[in-house]
Amino acid sequence: MALFDSINQMKDAQRGTTRRRFLIGGIASVVTYFGYRLWRFRARPVTNRATKFITPNADFYTISIDEGFRPTIRLEDWRLDFEVAGNPAFSLNYDELLKRENRCVYKTFMCVGNEVGGPALGNAEWRVTPLAPLLHQALGAVPRENLRVIFHALDGFYSSVPLDVALSEHAFIAWQMNGENLSLRHGFPARVLLPGKYGMKQPRWLSKIEIAAAPWFKGYWETRGYSDSCDIKMTARIDYAMKQSGGDWLITGVAFCGAQPVGQVEISFDEGRTWQAAKITSDKMSEAWTSWEITWQPEKSGEVILSARVIDARGNGQSEGNSGSFPSGSSGLHRVIVNV
Repeated sequence: MALFDSINQMKDAQRGTTRRRFLIGGIASVVTYFGYRLWRFRARPVTNRATKFITPNADFYTISIDEGFRPTIRLEDWRLDFEVAGNPAFSLNYDELLKRENRCVYKTFMCVGNEVGGPALGNAEWRVTPLAPLLHQALGAVPRENLRVIFHALDGFYSSVPLDVALSEHAFIAWQMNGENLSLRHGFPARVLLPGKYGMKQPRWLSKIEIAAAPWFKGYWETRGYSDSCDIKMTARIDYAMKQSGGDWLITGVAFCGAQPVGQVEISFDEGRTWQAAKITSDKMSEAWTSWEITWQPEKSGEVILSARVIDARGNGQSEGNSGSFPSGSSGLHRVIVNV
C-alpha cells in the first residue's frame, strides 16, 4: 500500500505543478497582452514631417504580396480583359483605354494595416477612366442581381467587391499618377480606384476584370482573415509641431474620412478634456484627405500630449476606442508628445 500511496502523492504533486504552470502562464499571457496594448497605443514623439496635399510619387507608400514584383510585360502587349460568368466579353489595349472618357481626380490611399498615425497613407492626383461604363458594356443584358466584380493583377493578387461598389461614380481605372504614367512600382499599366475602401481592395498591375454570380467570393487578403467590406475608418494625424519665431506653436496634419469629405478637425492639448477646432487648409473632398493647422500658446513648459480627432461632413465622429489594424483597420485617436 505504501507504494500506491507514494504513486498517488507523486500524481497529486504533478497535477499541482501543472495547475500552477497553467495559472502562471495564463497570468503572464494576460499581462503581456495588456502591456503590449498600452505600449502599442501610447503617445509617441511627433514626427515633424512636412506633409503636402499631394504626396510625391517617390514617397507614396506601397505594400504588395511580393514587394519585389515589377511587371515585365510590354505596353504594346498588355490587354485588360473583361469576363462575365466565365465567358470573354471584350478586351482593351492601352491605347483604347486612354481613348475612353477620362478625367483627373484626387484620391487618398490608406493601407488596412496602417496603425493610427502611421505612414501608409498618401494622396495623389490620378488620371482615370470611369469603371461603370466598361462594366455596363461587359454585362449587356445580363441580370444584375448578386454579382461580384473580381479584379485580377499581374502579380497573382486578386480582390473583389459587390457590383454596386464597382458601379459607383467614384470607381475608376487609373493610368496616370501626379501627371506621370504609372510607374512599375505604382501599378503600371493600370490600377483600380474604389470609393471608401482600404488599399487592399484596389489592385495594381490590373490584367482582368471578372463579373461573376459569386456573392461568396473573397479576395487574397480576405481569405486570410481580413475584412471583406474593408470600409475606411476615419482618422486624423498630427504631423508637425514646432515653435514659431513669434512664440506660438504651429501644429499641422491631415485628416481622412474615406468616401465622405472632412467636416471638422479638432485638437486637444489636455488629454481630451477640451477640444479646439483647427483651420482647414485644403479643399474638402470625398475620397481625399484634408490638411489642417492650428496655432497654440502653451500654458506651461515640459512634456505635453496632443490629440487629434476628425468629424466628417455628415457630423459623424471617428471611433476613439483603440483597436489594431487586423482585421478591419485600426482606430483610435492619434496622440503625440511635444516638449515645450
